[in-house]
Amino acid sequence: MNIQQGGRPEILVVDDDLYLLAAIQQTLALNGYTVQTYANPVEALAGLAGQNFSAVLADIRMPEMNGMELLSRIRACDADLPVILITGHGDISMAVEAVKKGAYHFLQKPVDEEMILATLARAIERRQLVLEKRFLEKQLQASREGRSRFYGIIGSHPLMRGLYTLIEAVADEQDPVLISGETGTGKELVARAIHDSGARERQPYVAVNMGAIPSEMIESELFGHERGAFTGATQRKVGKFEFAGEGTLFLDEICSMPASLQSKLLRVIEDRTFSRVGSNAVLPLKARIIAATNRDLMMEIERGTFRQDLYFRLNVLPVHLPALRERKEDIPELVEYFWKEYCGAQGEEGGTCPGELIHQLVRRDWPGNIRELRNVVRRYCVLGDAQPVSDQGGAEEDNSLKGENLSLRAFMEQQEKRYIEQILAQTGGQITVAHKILGISRKSMYDKINKYRLDLTCFRQENKET
Repeated sequence: MNIQQGGRPEILVVDDDLYLLAAIQQTLALNGYTVQTYANPVEALAGLAGQNFSAVLADIRMPEMNGMELLSRIRACDADLPVILITGHGDISMAVEAVKKGAYHFLQKPVDEEMILATLARAIERRQLVLEKRFLEKQLQASREGRSRFYGIIGSHPLMRGLYTLIEAVADEQDPVLISGETGTGKELVARAIHDSGARERQPYVAVNMGAIPSEMIESELFGHERGAFTGATQRKVGKFEFAGEGTLFLDEICSMPASLQSKLLRVIEDRTFSRVGSNAVLPLKARIIAATNRDLMMEIERGTFRQDLYFRLNVLPVHLPALRERKEDIPELVEYFWKEYCGAQGEEGGTCPGELIHQLVRRDWPGNIRELRNVVRRYCVLGDAQPVSDQGGAEEDNSLKGENLSLRAFMEQQEKRYIEQILAQTGGQITVAHKILGISRKSMYDKINKYRLDLTCFRQENKET
């Protein structure tokens, strides 16, 4: 149904009383309406097809088909078309029932001319608003289906467009959101998009990486503490829950939270209250909680490292991020974006990214996802062909592996170093997270960093830029 742009509104009038039918037609025509009249409701339904009527006027008592049945048939064809019923004094209860079933209004006989015109004007105005709303919704849906960027997130693959729609759906809810996805898929970017696209956009957005905080400090960081609550607590500290106010608290790497604190977090979410460490005062939790994990929490539950009840409380509104290998069609757009981003930061025009480079990058599986892709593009911007990109790794294998015979021990150490570098790059140099992935202690992790002379600041700086 199209929106009428100016012109004379067209009215369908149905009444077996030919005198009344002619009188209504004359009245409406004199007041600027185009009118089609029918004495037979069955013929009126046939005339309704393919026409753009603004409203229907129909008698409630007619042979072959009464006004109630006509109303039902019209609403089946066009639920938004206003139907005004004309009723005799004894049919008031039927007319009221018709309004409950979707009729716009009813008029009593003898029909007042001014009442007909006033009721029609209101009905047509409502019809126009409904059609305009429907038109705008279709335009909005079309723009959504074609969008490739959303609050800093890039991608036009159907999986990404579905993600954008899901973010909009959960943005204004109060229930917790659990974002899942592999390392480097952009979980914090999605959390920020949920915050920015909803009613909390002007409220604080507070992000906490659970894997980067020493376990003995997590409770104080989240809930705050009072002066003297423990050794070194020289003054009151406001925690993240309190600082977030009515905004959003993003708990990244929630799987790294110690088991001893998971029960406390569960209680806070359930009761919507918390207390600072060392205080009996109860404070209300006003913030919306978004958590994220790159691990399979169901497997963590089976291992006994994550509480099942906390999982169910956090997983009210699940949002899953696809891996980059699942949407390779987006790689060219991402590469161009990162290419221009780097050139812009350097104050250069930069031109267009080489097509051969894009071709090579599309063929890879990207275990480090978008973060890895961005780093490879930036590496190419800096080094160019000096470190060519292969189909399987970020750069070609070192010549030392090809032109030199290594002992088994030297070869294993070289591979160990590469793997540790890869994990540090993925975790942004976060020792707490990296040593757990590698399955070694923190001390062993530091020993290997010293052994291979790895500079943690490089990995952390790289993570800040991503």
